[in-house]
Parts: sequence; structure tokens; C-alpha cells
Amino acid sequence: MDEGSKNQHRVAIADNASKLEAQKQEDEEEDEEEEEDPLTKALDKLGEGSGFLWMIFFFTMLPPIFAGMHSNTYIFMAEVPRHWCEVGELRAANWTTEQIQRISVVDECRVRDYDYRLLAGMGFEESLVYAREHEAETPIRDCGGQDAGYYYEPGSTQRYSMVQEWDLVCGDSPKRATTHMALSLGKLLGAGVLGVSSDRYGRRAIYVLGILLFVLFAPVSAYVPWYWAFIALRLLTGISFSAVQYSALTTLTEAAGNTHRQWMGIAFNCGFASGPIFVAGISYLATSWRQIQAATSLPGLLLLLFMWFMPESPRWLLSQGRRKEARAVLERFHGPIHEQSEASSRAKRKKQQQQQQSQGEAMSVDEKVESPATSKSSSGGPLNEQIKGLKTIFSHGELAKRACISYFSWMTASLTYYALALNVDNFAVDYYLYAVLLGVTEIPAYLVPSPILLFFGRKQASSALYGVCGALLLLLLGVARTETALVVTASLVARFCLSAAYGIFILYTSEFFPTISRNSALGTSSALAHVGSIVAPFLVDGLGRWAWWGPSTFCGSLALLAAAACLALPETRGRPLADTVEEEIAPGRGRVSFACADTERGAPASDWRGYSERRSDCVYK
Repeated sequence: MDEGSKNQHRVAIADNASKLEAQKQEDEEEDEEEEEDPLTKALDKLGEGSGFLWMIFFFTMLPPIFAGMHSNTYIFMAEVPRHWCEVGELRAANWTTEQIQRISVVDECRVRDYDYRLLAGMGFEESLVYAREHEAETPIRDCGGQDAGYYYEPGSTQRYSMVQEWDLVCGDSPKRATTHMALSLGKLLGAGVLGVSSDRYGRRAIYVLGILLFVLFAPVSAYVPWYWAFIALRLLTGISFSAVQYSALTTLTEAAGNTHRQWMGIAFNCGFASGPIFVAGISYLATSWRQIQAATSLPGLLLLLFMWFMPESPRWLLSQGRRKEARAVLERFHGPIHEQSEASSRAKRKKQQQQQQSQGEAMSVDEKVESPATSKSSSGGPLNEQIKGLKTIFSHGELAKRACISYFSWMTASLTYYALALNVDNFAVDYYLYAVLLGVTEIPAYLVPSPILLFFGRKQASSALYGVCGALLLLLLGVARTETALVVTASLVARFCLSAAYGIFILYTSEFFPTISRNSALGTSSALAHVGSIVAPFLVDGLGRWAWWGPSTFCGSLALLAAAACLALPETRGRPLADTVEEEIAPGRGRVSFACADTERGAPASDWRGYSERRSDCVYK
């Protein structure tokens, strides 16, 4: 290359450098402009305290109360009365209940297969002699066939139960648990489908859809005469709860500023926890399970007013580029908001298009070939992102192990949470008192994690709380069922610890996965938690029939296993979040290993570098 060419080359380089510097300055100015977006500034100002914030807070507080009530109506609506097989022939002959039982009943689900028409003609005394003579050779059968179903002892329940109406006992007892399972399954489906849809169609759209589903199906379920119709309506009610709750909480989180976001989130959870208290009061006055269902559903008609006034999340509108709509929402409460001129906005959009075009020209041939598929995948929405995130997790052994521990811990928490609430029959305790205590003890459990995490790491706090819960439940093995005060106290303290552990573990899960798969890990963990709530009623009915301490012992064993599993996870307190898999599994970030169980409780948030030298692979240095 000659000197002239070299000079031209130097000039070109200098020119390109000056252009790059000018471009950098312009980009920095644009970044400053974006940071000073007047709409975002107005939203942040309203989020620190305004009529806009308090309106959203009010509209998001009531739906969780309905969800909490419906999640706890099962123990009151599905009470199991004392029952035996009914023998229609003897009842028609005016035999007393005691006489029928002495002749026919083996247990609450079986009778001796006599010719009851013959016995009805003999009279009781003669039939008693006949029964004694033929008892050994007479077969035993389940209720059904010649008899008239079941006889339910009057006064053995506080009110007329759905169990009596649909004979949900003996061979059909799983249908009783299915009434609660349908609600939990609906929540799972709603979270999986409508929770994702709110990112695409907007928070308000899913909020309104959820309210419409609730006010349409929940009250109707109080009056349908068919069991399977009730189950279907119960499923749809569960879907409605997920739709309303997820969209409402997201809207509240996006509207609230730093000053109010944390305590408003806690208050939102307390709404759900207050559900058992309201249900106890309603059930105390009700004489039929249908009255409970109606009383916990019909007030939901008030939510129809909410959907007219609940605004769309301005932050979501801004993320979708719908600035005019966001501005209209904000100006109702903030007043006029002055934005950049239209010409300036057009210039910015044109520049962005030029930048995108230049980036596209800089792509390699292979990248250009792959870009349409990538674009299509991106337009597939959050579901594709979830699937992509799961592939990322389970293609790396370290993340897969963390996911398995997370799934087990979340499911254990949810299963035990609902099993302890539904286990009131096996505890032989007053239903109303137990329901009130469930709500009263759960509300403080949402406040405990914050102070605990000031002094302890996520791993130690989660493991200790799971461990205390499991130990208390296993201690019930040595307690007589008649020691009601001790049984209830141990159960409530265990549930308190479990709720606190659950709150901490949600945070913990979000920290030991990288950004690229964090949402997928949380979403699938939440799905497994719903599976736990689906299984809970069947566990309580099945093991409770075998032994009153069966459900609590099983859940206590799972809680202890979860406590041990937590100790194998790496501590995340005070360390920065990782964005990529490579960053998360890099040496020194920690790994799943029981050799890490005795690492320090965590570094102070102000000094996370090198807070422990004891396990180089277990802690972040």
C-alpha cells in the first residue's frame, strides 16, 4: 500500500471513528431521553401514592378473598355424617334405626345379604333369632342393590352436606375429594393458559374474563342438581381465580412504586389468607352446603363494577408501544403530560429503523438464513419461551438437579399446606375454630420471611422452616387424638413454618436459575405446587381412613426430605443474579451437593465477595 493510500486509509479510519463517536453520543442522548420518558416518569410518580394506585390496590384486594373462601369451603360443604347402609324393606316395616343396625349392618359400608322381605314379615324378635342362626352362612355385600342407599344419622353434621345429597361415601368417597380437586385443577389450567395470555392480550382483558367466568359459574354451582355439572362449574371457577389473581397482582406490581410495592404484595396475599375466617362465619349461619356456596359466590357480582373501572396497566401498554392509550390512562390521574413533538418521535423511529437495517446488513449469511425461524419462534409468545427455558434447564445437569429439588419442595409445600387445612376430620376439632385459626396464623407467616432473611441465608432459612414443620408433624405420632389442644397447636405452627418457608423458597428459586430460564423454572415449579393441592384431598381421605395421623405423618416425612434437599442447594444470598447458563454454572457460583450443606449462612449483602473459603465449589467468591 502506497503513502497516499495509507493516508486515505487513516482518514477513513478517523472519519469512521468520529462517526462512531457521534453515534455513541447520540445513543447516549437517546438513552437519557428514554430514561426521562414523560409517561414513565408520570407512572413512577403515581406509583408512589395517588388515587390511581389506591384504586388499583382496592380492585386487586377483593378477588383474593373470594379465592381464599372457595379454597376452604370444602371442609364445611363436604362434611361426612355418620352413615350406614339403608334397608328399605325394614324401614318400611317401621323398624327403628337401632333394630335395623342390629340385624343387618356389618360396618358403615356393608350389610349382611339376608332376604329382608322375609325378615320384615317376621318382626324384630323372630328375625333376631333367624339372623343368629344363619349369620355364618349369610354373605356380606356392599351397600346397593336391594337396599335404599344410605342412612345418615341426623345431627351428626352441622348442616345438610353435599355428601348426603349425592351419597359421596364408601365406594364413591373419591368423588368427595374430586370436588376440591376440580377447583385446584382449574387454578392450574388457568395459570398455565390465561396467566401466559395476559402478557399478550393485556392485564385488563384477562382480569375482565376472569370476573365474567366467576360471576357466571360460581353462583350457578350453588343450584345445579347434578354432581358432574357441579364439578365442571367448580373447574371453571378455579380457572377464573387464576385469571383474576395473576392479572390483578401483575397490574398492582407494575403500578406500585418502590415505597409501596412490597407491603401491597403482602397485603394481596393476606386477602387469600383471610378467606378461611370469612368461610367460618358464613358456615356457622348456614344450614345447607348450597347456602355456603351461594354466600361465597353471589357477593362476587360486585366485581362486575370493578371490571368497568379497572384500567389497563400503563406499563404493559408502553411495552407494547401503545403510548396514546397509556397516556390517556395516566392523564386521568396525573393531569396533562407533555411529550416530545411528533416530528421528533418520527425521527427517532426512523433512526431506530435505520439502526435495525444496519444491524441486519452486518449479519452473516447463516444468521440471515436463520432469522425468519428465530422471528417466528419469538412471535410464538411466552409459551415458546417456557418450552425453550425448560430445554435449557434440562440440557444442563446442574440446572436439572436444581429444578428437581425446586419441584419437590414446591409440591411438598402446597400438598402439606392443603392437607393440614383439609385434615380437620382426622383431628377431631371444632371446624369453625380451626378455620379461623388457619387464617389468623397464616397472615403473620407472610411477614416473617423479610426479617429472617436479614440474618440468615436462603438455604438455611428454607431448610430450618421445612425441618421444624416436618418435626412437628411427626411428633403427632406420639400424641393421643384426644389431646386436641396439642394436636391443633402443632399443626398450626407447622403450617405457619411451611407458609414462611414457601415464601422464602419462591425467592430462592428465582435466584439460583439464570435469567434465560428463570421464568420457566418459576412457572413449572408453580405448576407442580398446584399438583400438590390437587393430590391433597385424596391423600387426606385415603390415609385418614387408615389412621388419623396418616396424612400428617406422610406430609411431615416429605417436609423433612425437603429440608434435607434444600441443604444441597448453593447459597444465593448477596450474590448477583446470572443472566446466562454459562454464568450460573461457572466455577465458584455453587453447585448442588450435600458437601455444601455446612457452608456459611451467607454473606452480608454489602460484601458478597469471598464470604467463605470453606467450599470453593459451594459458595460464590
